[in-house]
Amino acid sequence: MAGRPSREAVARWNEAYAEQTSALFAAMRSASDDLAAVRRLAHAYHAVAIAWRALSADLAAPLWARHASAVAAEEFERRARMEFDRADSAQRPGEIT
Repeated sequence: MAGRPSREAVARWNEAYAEQTSALFAAMRSASDDLAAVRRLAHAYHAVAIAWRALSADLAAPLWARHASAVAAEEFERRARMEFDRADSAQRPGEIT
């Protein structure tokens, strides 16, 4: 029978998610062209994706939880790419995207 994921994996997820939440609120309060806020958010999304990946690989977790973690990792990877792309586009003004 599967148990719980490791405390370390859960702690890393908690830390990454707390930073992502903080970065999201900071980005919401900042100007839309604030590259530092956008990049912080992108890095935070990426860190959450990594934390989800670690949980999805933890064989102590039930299979359904590992699958859900893998799906969540994909979503946060998508969000990170989107924010990195947004920052890169804003950094190249005048370029047609």
